[in-house]
Amino acid sequence: MARVFLARVGAAVAAMLALASVAQQPPPQAPPVRLRLANSLCASMAQQTVAWQLVPPLASSARPEASLNATLAQRMERERDVFFARLDAMKPFNGLYAVGDANHTLLGPNEGGRYSVGLEWELFDRGREDARRQLDRARIENKAQYLQMLRDTQDRELQEHLLAIQQMRNKLLATLYQREAAAIQPVLQRRRQELAAGRVTKTDVAEIEYRAEVAALRAQHFSGLPDVLVYPQAHELINRIEAVELRPAPDLVDRAVERSPEAQLQALLVERIEYLPRARDRLALSLFAERAKDFDRGPYNVAGVRMRIPLDRDRGRDEVVEAARELYTGQRESVRAAMEQKIALLSERLRLRQGDMRVLQAQSRLLRQKVEMACYRLDHQVASLPGDPERDVEELSLQLQELQREILVSRLDVLEVLTQLSALVKPREPQELYSLSRH
Repeated sequence: MARVFLARVGAAVAAMLALASVAQQPPPQAPPVRLRLANSLCASMAQQTVAWQLVPPLASSARPEASLNATLAQRMERERDVFFARLDAMKPFNGLYAVGDANHTLLGPNEGGRYSVGLEWELFDRGREDARRQLDRARIENKAQYLQMLRDTQDRELQEHLLAIQQMRNKLLATLYQREAAAIQPVLQRRRQELAAGRVTKTDVAEIEYRAEVAALRAQHFSGLPDVLVYPQAHELINRIEAVELRPAPDLVDRAVERSPEAQLQALLVERIEYLPRARDRLALSLFAERAKDFDRGPYNVAGVRMRIPLDRDRGRDEVVEAARELYTGQRESVRAAMEQKIALLSERLRLRQGDMRVLQAQSRLLRQKVEMACYRLDHQVASLPGDPERDVEELSLQLQELQREILVSRLDVLEVLTQLSALVKPREPQELYSLSRH
């Protein structure tokens, strides 16, 4: 009886252990969902060329006549020499007057008429020399006003150029975010299907949904921005902007100072100070010839000289002129120093932007190597490498979309700095500002 009882207990324990082992085994899993999205991504990325890093042509909806200040600045620059030449060609007054005097006495013993007519040539005050000084001062004033208007117009022209580049950046970002939003949708669909199959978590799906929402919102924002100015017609330069090499800084500074309205204006102000009033400006000397008649005397001819000498002297004028001359000379040196500093700052910023773009291009090459490896692993299992190659391909494809946006926007960042440099140097030909290296 004891043996039978022990045998039954042993059988029961064995049955319980068998049931426990079965309960501990994981349930059978469904085969993994393979949508093969990664294969199509690999095929599309393999077809991408160098044009992937180039800014495409972007059509502007703005009217060309909206660039008013750019047109006006170009016109004023062209007509400046003509306007100045016409001012210099003006002739001063020669100082020759026709003079006359007439009166009639009605009462008294000398009742009768009196008159005189003739010519008078004023040489100094109110005459030839005074007219020459007034014309010279008027030339300086008109040239100074013209340069001030040209300077202000060129400042507004630069703002127009920068606004056009910003609008171009907006249009480019609208296009890129639309592409990014379209590229995220298949990945998001795959994540949701994987979530339904139990292969990913809700956090993985939420991350892709967030990226999709950001791309859609940015695309909507930049697509809704209006165009005011036409984009710069410089696609060849934009797509070779990393090859720009500036001319030597001393050449740029010399050219900027030579063509700067501000520097030219300071030179005119130095000349204008010489026209402060002087005591000798009141000196009058005239030659005259008249035919006259006095009351009861017959007509007769008169010729002579009239003179008026000021009984005063210049008080402190020379000191004022010398102080002003030193001040304006210092201003010219200050303008040159400011231009030299600004050109150095913008040149360094240009090289920094170019370096940032080269870093992004190097990052692009690295990502492409990772994409090639992930695509290779799709068809060739490499047990020593962790991770899911399909997930890697999808993630890397999205990173490449983001990187493309950064590279193309960085091209416009370099163009913006180059535009500011061009506004300072005012090159008549691009070669006066930069050259394009071949490597």
